[in-house]
This record gives sequence, structure tokens and C-alpha cells, in this order.
Amino acid sequence: MTLLKALHLGALICWCGSLLYLPALVAAARAAPAALERDGYRRCARQLFVVGLTPAALVAIMSGTGLFLAQGNTALWLVAKLGAVAGMAVCHVLCGALVLNSEQTTPRAWSAPAACHAVTAAAAGFIGLALWLVLAKPF
Repeated sequence: MTLLKALHLGALICWCGSLLYLPALVAAARAAPAALERDGYRRCARQLFVVGLTPAALVAIMSGTGLFLAQGNTALWLVAKLGAVAGMAVCHVLCGALVLNSEQTTPRAWSAPAACHAVTAAAAGFIGLALWLVLAKPF
């Protein structure tokens, strides 16, 4: 049980950190002055999404499900926490859309810095809500 909790916590740290960093990387790619520099940022953003963000999200969700099944807890706060995790998953999908759109030859307004900031703000809100719900968990 302790190893499962440690795996869950480590994967959550990686997932949350990547959710907060990736939109900033996409915004930096759009603002980069040289085409070669933009390509470097875009490759880095894609690698972060494919190699870091997505596997961390999958491990966090699977280990969290394992913890839920092992503890058998079905309290109301768990439903609220899962709602916050679902919001984080939506932000994950939006990060993927930002990465894909930034790779287009003519990116749409969707990858503009304002959209990147909105995704970061939403992710930070859902991460904060999930953290608050976990820390406020009744025993």
C-alpha cells in the first residue's frame, strides 16, 4: 500500500508539473524569433507531452484507482476529488490540442498566449482543488 501511494504521489507531481509547464512552452514556441528556435521549442513540447505528461497521467490515474479499490472508500469527498481529476484530464487534452496546433504551418488563434494562459489557469485551479480536497479528507 505504501509503495502504491508513493507511486501515485510521484506520478501526480510529474503530471501536475507538466500540466503547468507545457502551455508556457507552447507560448514560448509561438513567440520565438527564429524558425529554427521555434522548431526546437515545438519538438520539446511534443516530447514533453508524449514522453512525460501522458505516461505520468496514466500512472497517476491507475495508481489512484488501485488505492481507491484497496481502501474501498466511497465517501462524497472522493466524488468531488474525482471531479477535480476529470478537470485535470480535460486540461491534459487541451494541452495536447495546443501542441498539435503549434505544429501547424499557420497556427490558429487557439495556440495564442491567451489560450495558453487560460489552460494553465484552469489546470492550476483543478490541481489546487484536488489538493485541497485531499488535505481536507475526513478520516
